[in-house]
Amino acid sequence: MSHDLPIFQLASALARHSAARHETVAKNIANADTPGYKAQDMATFDAALALSGDVSRMTETTHQMRSASASPNGNTVSLDEQMLMASETKMQHETALAIYRKSMDLLRLGLGKR
Repeated sequence: MSHDLPIFQLASALARHSAARHETVAKNIANADTPGYKAQDMATFDAALALSGDVSRMTETTHQMRSASASPNGNTVSLDEQMLMASETKMQHETALAIYRKSMDLLRLGLGKR
């Protein structure tokens, strides 16, 4: 029942997107010393939602990040940027969980359960 409500679909899509972006960030950090590795990123949740128009059909695609500089070995991973992306991703995931929790609280309140 609750998975049919748009608010739960949106919260679920946001959580899936943040998990996929976290995986991309982790891959970038793991390859920080790999010669020639090009840092990857994903479209923001807002952009992905705007492109797909439907949270149930959102796809998570990665693309190469634009980097102002590469290391002498051709690697474009900036650990500072990756840590910033990781904190943004964590905040998105926590937001998705908060939306889910509050929506469940509202449903329980409406049903007279606590």
